[in-house]
Amino acid sequence: MFRRITGLLLVLGLVVGGNACSAPDDGSSTADALAKALTAHTVGDLSFDKPASDVQNELTELAKGIDPVWPTVAVSGVEVSEDTARVSLDYTWKLPEVEKTWTYSTGADMKRDGSGWVITWSTEMVQPDLKTGERFQISTKESERAGILSADGEAIVKDRPVHIVGINKDGLNEAEAAASAKALAAVLDIDAAVYAAKVKAYGPVAFVDAITLREDAFKALDQDKLKSVPGILVVPDTMPLAPSRTFASAILGTVHEATAEDIEKSEGKIVAGQMVGTGGLQAAFDAQLSGTAGVIVSAVPAAATNSATSAAPTATTTDDAGASPIEPTAPPRTLFSVDPIKGKDVKTTLVPSVQSAAEAALDSVRTPSAIVIMRPSTGAILAAANGPDSNGYNTAFLGQYAPGSTFKMATSLGLLRMGMGPESTVSCTPEFTADGKKFLNAPGYAPEVTGEVSLTTAVAHSCNTAFVSQFEKLSQENLADAAGALGIGMVNDLGLDAYMGAVPRDSKGTEHAASLIGQGKVQTSPLAMATMMSSMVKGAVVVPVLVDGHDGKAKPAEGAALTAKEAGDLRTMMRAVVTDGYLSTLADLPGAEAIGKTGTAEFGTDTPPRTHSWVIAAQGDIAVAVFVEDGDLGAITGGPLAKAALLAAQ
Repeated sequence: MFRRITGLLLVLGLVVGGNACSAPDDGSSTADALAKALTAHTVGDLSFDKPASDVQNELTELAKGIDPVWPTVAVSGVEVSEDTARVSLDYTWKLPEVEKTWTYSTGADMKRDGSGWVITWSTEMVQPDLKTGERFQISTKESERAGILSADGEAIVKDRPVHIVGINKDGLNEAEAAASAKALAAVLDIDAAVYAAKVKAYGPVAFVDAITLREDAFKALDQDKLKSVPGILVVPDTMPLAPSRTFASAILGTVHEATAEDIEKSEGKIVAGQMVGTGGLQAAFDAQLSGTAGVIVSAVPAAATNSATSAAPTATTTDDAGASPIEPTAPPRTLFSVDPIKGKDVKTTLVPSVQSAAEAALDSVRTPSAIVIMRPSTGAILAAANGPDSNGYNTAFLGQYAPGSTFKMATSLGLLRMGMGPESTVSCTPEFTADGKKFLNAPGYAPEVTGEVSLTTAVAHSCNTAFVSQFEKLSQENLADAAGALGIGMVNDLGLDAYMGAVPRDSKGTEHAASLIGQGKVQTSPLAMATMMSSMVKGAVVVPVLVDGHDGKAKPAEGAALTAKEAGDLRTMMRAVVTDGYLSTLADLPGAEAIGKTGTAEFGTDTPPRTHSWVIAAQGDIAVAVFVEDGDLGAITGGPLAKAALLAAQ
């Protein structure tokens, strides 16, 4: 509650009390002191027609339902008539999270008392429509939360049927309620002890919810066992949900009813009952989706605010001037209101059928994994799927992994910029030693494609030694520039946190040699690799887009821009990966010719080392990146997934 301001009391005492030598107050000084006192919510030593302590109590009570909001008050005029005066007061209220200001004018009456004035207390002095016995109360009107839309403008997250399953304690004694709680927990496969404690804590006739389930999840329960639980109650309802429990969950996020912690942290921006976002786009665009809550300032009987706030007894008001006292049971009267403003939809580039297909492809992968599907012509992200073993983590956007041989396309660009071409000759030997470290080709590498081979053949069969052998010719700086020209390391606000990769510029010796085959300290994400693939398809660096109309203020990485000729040469080499290399599984795809590159990156300390499996591929205006954290060779693990992704996007 508002605290008394000691300094102001001294000022008011001097202004109002005056001294024997002061000129008589024409009413202006007292009026100004009254406005300052009302603004400070402290009457101080002002003289009223009733004890100042009673006025202070009344003023304090007026504010209980609206605290800590309070207006500023200014004097707009003083009209004196012999021994009386009418003070005109202008009120200005700034209500939380409301642009519209509540303003009004009212007045106060004063009577001359010697050289000073006595103010006639009335609730009209604070608000002209406020009646004796009424108090302020502020409440909010929740705005309608907007939706997250797919690329075609349809709502992804919308109200869908759910079932709230729980125990109705009415008619059950304590022991029966406890037994039912344990029985229901067994059917639902939830923690029995936790739910039993919750049931015990609720009142004797309460409904105690256990879980909220989607329609399909509820139907999958053993209905006979469910119905056999004494006190079982299933309440149908709706909740804003995506098409499935897993659908783009790391991208979309979730919504929940505001908790006490949410409300406290919001500093008045969130109110009880409001839906708020958690994670993903729901959190990142929460303000836009939530809209603006409306507000209502009402006049309510003092008894209502007292019972709600356990306030101190209301000061006696029967002698107040102004309107007749209000009935204790009178309904609230609206003094001021602002309608809520509905939230604004967030339109994404996601295509639900493509997203669902990508998730289905990863459903059986028992390690963190991701598939990102993009449209190179626009940068639109059509799908960003994370496998079940990513456990809610956004591997697609945030994973930081060595890209392995998929990065050889950046190395190839660097070599093209040195003057080489797709048919230039490189040496593919069984092994190559760079700065004292021996590099080998992947296990099972075909011996018939060793020796002096074209750069295209080296790409198609992913000859490690052919690329490592260039470590003294292609500098780390030029390698980083080539990667940047393909989108690796760009800065771009996608609307969600995303990692666009990094290629160090200071790697030397063995570390530099390893960088040429996507190891060393080179790090990328599935999104970054999909961007790289898209850039090679488009012939210019592609900026990924997730939210329609969201300006990511993209800043490309350092280095010269990709040219159409360079991109064409890279695509030529990647076509050979399909026709003559490890991605033959894409050769029979209907439609445009498919291109791609496999990648396997070693990690950990096991012998033999474990490997990340990568594939980047494209067909027409579709580019994909596939990642499996602990997989086999890229062609073996990632190839079928890439094919499924391309088929889904056709």
